[in-house]
Amino acid sequence: MAHQAHTIPWQTLVDNLKFKFCNPRNRGITNLHLRNTKPSQDKELQFFVNGFNRALSSYSATERKKYDTINSPPELDDRVISEDAVKKMAVTVLRYKGEHDSTCSKDSLDNALSLYECTVEHFVSATYPGESDMGDDIREACEQTKTMLMYGEMGSLFRLAAHPSVYFYRLWDEEMYANAQGFGLSKLKDSVLQAYICLNVMFLKPELYDPVSRQSYLRAEATAKRTTFQPDHYDYRLTAAYQRMLLCCTGIPYAPDHYEAHTYPHRQFFGIQRGMFHFNSPYIGQKRSLPGTVPLSGLVEDQFLNVYTPSKADIPIVLALIKAKGLPTELALEVLDMANYKPVGRLFIRDDPLHAANSDELKRYLSFCWSVLVRIDMLVKESGKWLDWEAEVADAMCILFEMDGPSRRKVQEVVNSDTEFSRRTRRFVFSM
Repeated sequence: MAHQAHTIPWQTLVDNLKFKFCNPRNRGITNLHLRNTKPSQDKELQFFVNGFNRALSSYSATERKKYDTINSPPELDDRVISEDAVKKMAVTVLRYKGEHDSTCSKDSLDNALSLYECTVEHFVSATYPGESDMGDDIREACEQTKTMLMYGEMGSLFRLAAHPSVYFYRLWDEEMYANAQGFGLSKLKDSVLQAYICLNVMFLKPELYDPVSRQSYLRAEATAKRTTFQPDHYDYRLTAAYQRMLLCCTGIPYAPDHYEAHTYPHRQFFGIQRGMFHFNSPYIGQKRSLPGTVPLSGLVEDQFLNVYTPSKADIPIVLALIKAKGLPTELALEVLDMANYKPVGRLFIRDDPLHAANSDELKRYLSFCWSVLVRIDMLVKESGKWLDWEAEVADAMCILFEMDGPSRRKVQEVVNSDTEFSRRTRRFVFSM
């Protein structure tokens, strides 16, 4: 069952998508494409978008009740991030600051954020409206806010949002800055939203990952005398949607080695290192392969090709081989430790998150993505603004499944755009 299936009409979306391998009508891209035989397709797509928005809004309202109401704004020098919260977030904080390594001392972990960085004044100073480039101060505040959202430190964020001079909306994206290189809270939203939609949709297409379901599907298609592809072509990892989602979640096309905290949990889940995939970008002269036109390995940078990366499934195999030489388990474990033979990522079966052996980790990951979306919505509303989730979901669908044809969507002006968190002035909706 897809995540939040009781509130989000996933099947409505899935029923409008059909797998096509190397679609000649779309530059040879493999993807889940819109069916051409659904007379009520636009209404059904908008029904999904509206249902997603209602589910998120309802869940957000319920979650907000778990926290105290903020009756008065804090003082500038008030500490709003506790010592325990700093310790919990320390590894991530030191990582985006470029100060983390395997030998971090307890003192550095306990003091990952300075006392000043835990006060309201830090956020007032960093988010004060201005026209300058996105400097280090606002970047640090942005990464800190991303980290607090990922770790669920909502009580602290609510207190910050209650101060009239903390402008979280300035952290949304880089469009109001020059040379900002892709930073912003919107990148956290993009990564979790695309991952959440993509993996839930693929999960409801079992013929793309489960061999038994694939055989049953092909038999049914043959009986109905419909055109099919080779069995090994039915693989969700070949789709542009899956590959685009990975690019969005695990890296950025250009930037320093930090200020990308939003990618950490995704890299940890998929077991993907920074810089593993390359991008098409106006800032990169070399033309790259388009997602969906090559296997995933075709998007991997040369230095990562043919490099073996152990998974959790490899550990018991290697242990058994070492023990077969007569070593007891304790010594076998020491050998693995000395060889630094450690699994990369949270998946038991690498490179296949929908594999049955990964089901528990997949559930936890989807729950994390959903929780972050809910937390973003709570922070937006606590800031006295709103985020056009219907437009955000529609945009994500169009990026993943290429629904952006001019005959498919129409433009609407956004009502109350001055209070919309992303400052969006227009939105795309599916033609009704």
